[in-house]
Amino acid sequence: MKRFIILTLIFVLVAQVAFAYEPYDKVDFPQWTIKLRRAETLTFGALPITFALVSLTYGIARSLGANAISNDPLNESFALLGIAGGVAISIALTDFIIGEVKK
Repeated sequence: MKRFIILTLIFVLVAQVAFAYEPYDKVDFPQWTIKLRRAETLTFGALPITFALVSLTYGIARSLGANAISNDPLNESFALLGIAGGVAISIALTDFIIGEVKK
């Protein structure tokens, strides 16, 4: 009996996805939400790259004699993540400005 209920539920879920799918139109979402989604995608997509570059740059600066951000490694990691987040947001903002100027 349990197997029948599970198979029925799986069939209903698959049928909903297969038969009720309707692609979005351009009028379904306002233009500002599309721009916000693009900025979000760029920010979170750039974050791993910027974090790696910020960490590499900080490591090089530390090996050349720069002072540490903090004595606590956790605070230091949060600071590097914050710097990388700021750089990632500035990349998304730059993309937004370039897109608006091109119009």
